[in-house]
Amino acid sequence: MDPDPTLSFAKGEVIYENTRLLEWVRFWKVLTASTFGFAPFFYLFETYAADGMPSLDWMEDNFNWWSIPK
Repeated sequence: MDPDPTLSFAKGEVIYENTRLLEWVRFWKVLTASTFGFAPFFYLFETYAADGMPSLDWMEDNFNWWSIPK
């Protein structure tokens, strides 16, 4: 298999073009938007319908690798 004779490896030359890039950009946009769009409703449900928001002590012990100032 011979490479294209017009192929140049000079700096800045594009030798591979991702033709499915737009599909991946759409995927990450939808994933991010759905995550951030769902989060407020989830936290409202947790606050009012479930046990309420977790305390700072519980969050410090379970979620964070840093200390929450009190």
